[in-house]
Amino acid sequence: MVKIKGVNGNLLMIFDTAPFSDLYRELDEKIKNNQQLFKGSRVVFSGSGLANLSLEEVAALQQLCLNYGMVLNNTELPVRKSTGSAPPPSSSSNTRVSGDLFIHKNLRSGQKVKSEGTVVVWGDVHESAEIIAGGDIIVLGKLGGIAHAGYYGDTSSIVFALNLVPSQIRIADRISRAPEDQTNRPYPEIAYVDEDGICIKMYNPRENLGRGRK
Repeated sequence: MVKIKGVNGNLLMIFDTAPFSDLYRELDEKIKNNQQLFKGSRVVFSGSGLANLSLEEVAALQQLCLNYGMVLNNTELPVRKSTGSAPPPSSSSNTRVSGDLFIHKNLRSGQKVKSEGTVVVWGDVHESAEIIAGGDIIVLGKLGGIAHAGYYGDTSSIVFALNLVPSQIRIADRISRAPEDQTNRPYPEIAYVDEDGICIKMYNPRENLGRGRK
């Protein structure tokens, strides 16, 4: 289900079509059996099986590699996307698009993007950068800026990041500010709305990103 081979200084991980749980278990076993080989290696995800996985499932596979000390080296993955995707922002400081927005680069400090759908960032969101999304915000890296999901009032929207250390999170009309003593945490987290406001907790791939809570 998961083949691994060296290509141009990278470890190419080729995923066949299979259930996510099977892919995760096999990848974990392959890495665990030879951790010294994998530690510090640059990893590229590939294969037809990725197209059948959600962004959250791919993020869980990526986090598994990070947990073993590997370095992610993908620029774009053929994962399942919603319709209406838009190109990444240009060098201008403000970008607004309709539909979903997929960004394959870091968002620098001072940059601002807005999408009527979901925003997915394959990189880091630096301090003072801002993301506004009508749907979810998913950052496959460090989220250190301002994130406003569910901009049009959708309280089922979520904010997810491999390293969630924002200066401010908003979901619909709820708002949460980062504590002054906030430090980096080596695990992915998700923010969602519950009865008391915005809840932030460690991401569990077996849960449905906080949905179906009511």
